[in-house]
Amino acid sequence: MTTTVRGAAAILLPIEACWQKMRDLSRAKDYVPGLSDCVVTTSEKEGIGASRIVTHKQFGAMNETVVVWDEGHGITLRLHKGDKPARPFAEALFRYEFRAARAGSESAAGAATGCEIHTALTYRLPLGPVGRLLDRLFLRRLFQQNVVDAAVCLAEYYRTERPVPETELPRLRRNALP
Repeated sequence: MTTTVRGAAAILLPIEACWQKMRDLSRAKDYVPGLSDCVVTTSEKEGIGASRIVTHKQFGAMNETVVVWDEGHGITLRLHKGDKPARPFAEALFRYEFRAARAGSESAAGAATGCEIHTALTYRLPLGPVGRLLDRLFLRRLFQQNVVDAAVCLAEYYRTERPVPETELPRLRRNALP
């Protein structure tokens, strides 16, 4: 059984500008909370097959390989360590997707003021019923918070073009979209 947790935040930039920033896979440490390093490891710097190694405080080093590249809209990354799934997962995918701003987010002149970043983690845990129980008891909430944090920090990074310190998370979480 797979689980998907989601997050979203508004970005006051057009989708095209956000997409140009997202293309640079080496910048994840500037907007993903808990990452201390990010190195692109393939000759492909973008597109399907491009891969990076990220080092996370909670989960250690893991590979993230692009499995879906929706030009101009988003990417999906497979989380793994070598040929095996990244711990603690039996399988996991992370999605970044830009969408048009929701109705009601226009400027006074009626023009759209930006877009939204939608993040999603789709995963399956090992251990069958035990994994599902751990997911319901606490892991899902932890993953949910991480996915929301990635969305609000990415929005802040795109707004300021400065790495987002983890100390900003409590304030930025108020910017999450429902």
